Order: sequence, then structure tokens, then C-alpha cells
Amino acid sequence: MTRTGIAVLVLVLGLAGCSNDPKPSGPPAVADTGQFAVVAGDGFHSDGSFDPRLTCDGAGDYSPALVFRHVPAGTAELLLSMVDDDKTSPQGDPLIHWVQWKIPATATGLQEHTKLPEAREALSDLGEATYNGPCPPAGQTHHYRFTLLALSKPIDLPNGTAARKVLDAAEPLVLATSDFTATYKRS
Repeated sequence: MTRTGIAVLVLVLGLAGCSNDPKPSGPPAVADTGQFAVVAGDGFHSDGSFDPRLTCDGAGDYSPALVFRHVPAGTAELLLSMVDDDKTSPQGDPLIHWVQWKIPATATGLQEHTKLPEAREALSDLGEATYNGPCPPAGQTHHYRFTLLALSKPIDLPNGTAARKVLDAAEPLVLATSDFTATYKRS
């Protein structure tokens, strides 16, 4: 085979391996403003949507990687929540998918599918004390809001406490709040 033939073959094979996936890869780029922030890590597309592996459509429904920036001085612990702003709970509030607290103030984020040993998880509106990924009805796009709270004092509630009780206990202790929203649309 000639050099030109090899070059054409390499080009064709390279194009055959290109993805037709319309979702841009990698997490959304977020500028560091120097402020307290929770930022999407791996597992999100650059358009702000979830990778399916982090949803009910994934084999594991894995919790996402997240990055924490500039935790305020005086923070005793962090609390993270994820709610579906497009679906209501029986109480009429956005549906709580996940609440995790007792996250050390020194944490710089969470790795995918990993719970820090100190952390506790609340009983979500879906009836489980674990991460419940996005699972909107087919054809619908839902918006999932992640909120990170810096708390002035620890919350002393046991693992599996109802999410709303944990959030109510956190409310008077909030030093700072950060959030971002990710979307997911099921085929």
C-alpha cells in the first residue's frame, strides 16, 4: 500500500471512530471567581447535562463528581443537596433526590460514586438514604439543582434521617450557599 493509501485509510478509520453523540464532552467550564462554590465535575457534559451513567438509565446510577471551592473560614461542616425543580414532592416542594451532610469543611469535592466515611445521607423523597439520580419521564427535560451549604455548627442527626428534617436543622446554621443546575432528558 502506498503512503497516500495508508494516510487515507488512517483518515477513514479515524472518522469512523468519531462519535455522533451531540453532547459536548467534559464538565461545563466555570470560572473561579474566588467565591464559595460547588461546581460540576466529571460526569456532566459541557452543556450542563448529566451523563447517563449518573442517572436511572446508567448501570450504576452513580453519584457525580463535584468540586468545592473557597469554603469559608469558620465552616464546621458542609451539606450537599440535589432536588428536581420540575417535580414536586408530596409536600408540594421540589422533589429531594439526595442530601449528604457531615462533609468535612476541608473537603475539596466528592469523587464519583464515593461517599466520604464521615458523611451521612438523608432519607430522600424517593425513600432511600443514598443518591438517586435523575429519572424524568421519557421525552421530558428536568432541572436538578445542587446546593452546597457551609454550616457554622455540625448537625447531629443519625444517618437516614428524613431529608427535610436535616435541611430544617441546617437552615439557622448557614454561613454560605452555592448552587448550580444540571439537566437531564430521557430518550
